[in-house]
Amino acid sequence: MMPADTQSLTSSTMDLSIAIVSYNTKEVLLDCIRSIHAHTTTIAFEVLVVDNDSQDGTVAVLQEVYPDMRVIANQDNRGFAKAVNQALAVSRGRHVLLLNSDTIIKDQALATMVAYLDDHPDVGAVSCKQWTGDGHLSQTCFPFPSIRDHLFYWSLFQRVAPAMQMAAAATHAVDCTQSQDVDWANGACLMVRRSLLQLGGLDEAFFMYFEDVDLCRRLRQQGYRVRHLAEAEIVHFIGRSSGRDRERLQLVWELSRIRYIEKHFSPVKRWLMKWWIGGGAGWRLAQTMWCAPAAQRRMRTQRCLTTIRRLWSGPQSVEQAHVYSSGPLG
Repeated sequence: MMPADTQSLTSSTMDLSIAIVSYNTKEVLLDCIRSIHAHTTTIAFEVLVVDNDSQDGTVAVLQEVYPDMRVIANQDNRGFAKAVNQALAVSRGRHVLLLNSDTIIKDQALATMVAYLDDHPDVGAVSCKQWTGDGHLSQTCFPFPSIRDHLFYWSLFQRVAPAMQMAAAATHAVDCTQSQDVDWANGACLMVRRSLLQLGGLDEAFFMYFEDVDLCRRLRQQGYRVRHLAEAEIVHFIGRSSGRDRERLQLVWELSRIRYIEKHFSPVKRWLMKWWIGGGAGWRLAQTMWCAPAAQRRMRTQRCLTTIRRLWSGPQSVEQAHVYSSGPLG
C-alpha cells in the first residue's frame, strides 16, 4: 500500500493520521514532512498540521508546497493539547500520531509502530527511540511522577549529594535501548489508537507539557499498555519546536505540573506537593529580590507569584489565562 495524503481515502483504509502542531518552525517543519513522505512508504497516511498563529509564513508555504494537505490555521496560540484535538476532530486514520515539528522520521519507523498496534490490541499507545541531532539517545520514557522523583531531582539534593542523586535516578531510569512496557512516553512521537483518543482527546487544561503523561496514565487506567519500541527510530532536535522565552516556558511547565498533581495525586500527596512547590517558589522569589539582575527581576518575580497564586486559586485563575494568552509559546 502506497502512502496517501488525499481526500479519497476513508477512515477504514487510512492507517495513520499524523498530527503536527506548528508555531514559527517553518524550516524544521518542512524537513519533518519531507522525512515522513520519504520514509513512510508501506502504509496509508495523512499529515494534519495545526498552526498556532505562526508569523514566519508557515501556512503560506505549506499551502504552496503541499496543496492537498489539511492545514488548520488558528488565529491565536491555542497551545498543544487544543491544537491536537483540532486535528483529531478531522482525522481519518485508524491510529493517530502526535509528532513534534522538530523531528525527522527514519526508515519505516511509523509503519513499524502501526504494525505493533495492529498486532497487539491490548496496547493503547507506542513510542520509539529518539536520537538527538548530535547522535545521543534521548531519555523519553519514565515512571509516572511521584514525590520520590521530586526528591531525586531536587536542586539542593543535587548540590549536597550529587553522587547519591545520580545513583538514585539511575536506579529508576528506563532503558530506552530495549523494547518494553512503560508508564509513559513523551509526546514528541507518540502513536495512539484513534478509538481511545476519541474518548476525550487530550486534556485541554494542559496548555503545554504533562498532557502526554496524563494521556498515558488515562490509557493505563483503562487497562491498556503503553509500549516503547526500540526497533523504531526518529531524530528529535530537542527544543526547536518550542518558543525561546525560557522563563515563560518554565512557568507554563510549572502550571501544568500543578494541574497534573491536582488531577492524579491523592489528597495527602497533593497537599504535600503543593507546599513543596510553594516553598520552592518562595525561595526563588527571595533569591530574585536579593540577587537577580534588574533586567530579569520583574519577570522572575511575576513567575514566582503566579506559581504561588495558582497553587491555591484553581486551574482557571486569571494569572494562568494571562500567561497562556500573552507572548510566544510553541
